[in-house]
Amino acid sequence: MKIFCIHGNFQTAKVWQPLEESMKAGFSDLEMITEDLCAKQFQSFDNWTDDFCGRVKAQANGEKSILLGYSLGGRLALHACLSRPDLWKSAIVVGADPGLESEEEKKLQLARDRNWAERLKREPLEKLVDEWDAQPVFGGIENQAPRNLGEMDPQKISQQFLIFSKGIQRNLAPKLAELKNLPILFVSGEKDQKYQVIGEKLAKSFSVINAQVIADAGHRVPWENTESFVQVLIDFAFG
Repeated sequence: MKIFCIHGNFQTAKVWQPLEESMKAGFSDLEMITEDLCAKQFQSFDNWTDDFCGRVKAQANGEKSILLGYSLGGRLALHACLSRPDLWKSAIVVGADPGLESEEEKKLQLARDRNWAERLKREPLEKLVDEWDAQPVFGGIENQAPRNLGEMDPQKISQQFLIFSKGIQRNLAPKLAELKNLPILFVSGEKDQKYQVIGEKLAKSFSVINAQVIADAGHRVPWENTESFVQVLIDFAFG
């Protein structure tokens, strides 16, 4: 079974290594394929979605795969689910917003993301990462996900903030009603109130979505409580 994993902002594809080790301990035939959002330059959400789903189809050998996305990667995972639901057995979305509802929210978000993009071109990456980690969404919890600043390209990360901004992303929530046979698990940490609320709202609105809150974790659930997260993922995807 193949599981395709999509990372978040200020992360690389290597961020999934701790989970791969934990999951393969129980599933030796599991193949984790990690998407590297810096490997190519994309022009839009649709451009990435078409490219990604094309690569998934080529690698899947006619079998349905599992999709896992965290934060930005979770938003992209929802795009892939809506574009090609036939490719997926199930999807796990961690701390991701399906989209902003008001134009005012979108304008504010786009302005913030453009500011990050510009600063990434001229300010030290270490300083910006520290500022990123200090955001309220992380609840003051130190980053426990693998991170090597030397492997990060600020110019490419800058492009991600521009191309994949929630300020230009359409609100995907209304489209999720079209997914009739694709189970989606929305995961949030117990210390991440914002995304708990989003998950509960989605689960109440769409029968294919279940919401799961994991104890002893904030926004970066897969790395703050890896053992519980992996167990939840296994129960959902293989149970």
